[in-house]
Amino acid sequence: MKRTLLFLILVGIVSYSIAQYKVIKVPAHLRNKAEKVLEKTPDPTGSVSQVNIIGQKYNEETVGETIYDLQTYNALQKRIYAYPDGTIGLTWIMGFETGTWSDRGTGYNYFDSQQWDQYPTTRLESENTFGTNYAPYGENGELVVSHFFDDPLWKLMLIKREQKGEGNWEESYLSGPDDVSIAWPAVITNGPDNTNIHVLVVTVGGEYMGQASALLYYRTSDGGQTWDIEHCFFDELGPDYFDGIPIDGYSWAAPKGDTIAFSVGFKTQDGYIMKSFDNGDTWQKIIVYDSPYSPYQGGPTPTYGAGDITQSVALDSQGKAHLVFGRMKYYYNNLGTLYYFPATEGVIYWNEDMAPLDTTIISSYTLDYLINNGNLVGWVTPNNGDSTLIGWGNYYVSLTSYPQINIDEQDRIFVLYSGVAAGYDNAEKNYRHIFGNSSNDGGLTWNGIKDFNTDINYLYSECMYSAMSPTFINNKIHFFFECDPFPGLHVWTNEHIAVNNNIVYMSTDISFLTGTEYPALTLQDFTEVSQNYPNPFNEKTYLIVKLHKKSHLHLLILNTMGQNVRNKDYGLKESGKFIIEINRNNLPEGLYFYVISSGEDKNTGKMIIQY
Repeated sequence: MKRTLLFLILVGIVSYSIAQYKVIKVPAHLRNKAEKVLEKTPDPTGSVSQVNIIGQKYNEETVGETIYDLQTYNALQKRIYAYPDGTIGLTWIMGFETGTWSDRGTGYNYFDSQQWDQYPTTRLESENTFGTNYAPYGENGELVVSHFFDDPLWKLMLIKREQKGEGNWEESYLSGPDDVSIAWPAVITNGPDNTNIHVLVVTVGGEYMGQASALLYYRTSDGGQTWDIEHCFFDELGPDYFDGIPIDGYSWAAPKGDTIAFSVGFKTQDGYIMKSFDNGDTWQKIIVYDSPYSPYQGGPTPTYGAGDITQSVALDSQGKAHLVFGRMKYYYNNLGTLYYFPATEGVIYWNEDMAPLDTTIISSYTLDYLINNGNLVGWVTPNNGDSTLIGWGNYYVSLTSYPQINIDEQDRIFVLYSGVAAGYDNAEKNYRHIFGNSSNDGGLTWNGIKDFNTDINYLYSECMYSAMSPTFINNKIHFFFECDPFPGLHVWTNEHIAVNNNIVYMSTDISFLTGTEYPALTLQDFTEVSQNYPNPFNEKTYLIVKLHKKSHLHLLILNTMGQNVRNKDYGLKESGKFIIEINRNNLPEGLYFYVISSGEDKNTGKMIIQY
């Protein structure tokens, strides 16, 4: 094939369908690598397609910080709520005392419809807590739930106040069955003025009801003074189906009236949705993923497709459940040791109109069956022609994980997830970005993947743990995420030094994901930039820039530390084609990023200087 210098980068104007999935390039030593699964500690201390990057159409603001960077082991709890009056409350796990994390607890910030509060520096709770949840409560109040150690048992702490954004927090507590610890809560509220509180927890510290960790359900309608349902054990999720329920291995849907639902499982064993039409009095079990090894009976298994436990579920206007979870491949060896394949990718979608999934559809060697079945909504996408991954941080999940799903009043579906981003790396590992996808027709077709972190501010940012509000106030998607300069975690996996992590809030018009605001956009609306040639280069390299309208043209070059090493303004240019020459001059060998700006458009590429 003839090599052409003019390799045009089409920035964000094509909506890609599932059928346009293209394989990224993962080196064989990473692609075929199986690692022993590090089971999450039962200690509740918690110690194809070109991605669409249409011009940044969102608002963003850093609203907090934390050095403690582990926000969840698996599914992410409810942590943000956008209220009809334009206010927003959100929470995250926050800690700054490295090593002991004695100050760890809930970080909280509030948007009063005009501005955010200052960054918090101390937790909300009086005790060291983990696993924060946020929900509306009462006529105009708010609720935060987490777990803490009350010697000798783990319990839940509920803190609430009558007026969101102001006033003192009132603490109350929830204990498990006699001499049994409970932790890792997942919480929702519903009913008149959101006075019903629904809580899921797992038992920890020893066997309960025949399981290493059992799932229990609680319900109160008076703020936790009394619990009309407590210690409720689901026989349908008992030892005949699960050896134990993984911590954070369950997720609530936002309620629809008295219809409530949660997902559970989605690792090596089965995956279910539990649904109640009477506010939790009775439950229906719906199988989503049928594993041949649920419960595991011992001995070796072939490599098989399953989930990575990260999951999220939502209800549409008719109460139908829609679910997303991360794909993973596993096998057990002769000793019963579980191994997983870190290079696995895929965000899997399912709804109640679909047949249950199995290891044939969630294949261990191809995504084709998921694509053909309409189940694939997220994957690792090439970026501006760069489709190679060199490595990634370890979260013991897939390359595309921690999904969130919510559905608006028009039954449009919105999915966010954290995925490894091709083309964004620090020369050792690729970073993760927050990606999104959406469906306008209830999951029949999807509009295409969007990357929320293409701005120059995120060239060297690991973006994780997106939490999305179940409400779409002012026709906007409201979410936040955690980001820092290093791939991977400091807490738990100890992949990098302790650093400040930013908590970044974003909002964007629904049309950014659905595409309804930009149907007429064509190539002529955007600036085209070629890959530099030659690359690598010794003395000089060239870019071809094609302006489709009169624009101010600017070149910025950054090193791998994010430092500005060259900055050149070319002034206001008429539409047309321009050749930009980049000379090495005194730049040392290594990887660099070039950023071409023309008006609001920004195009980023990588180049290598090699003597």
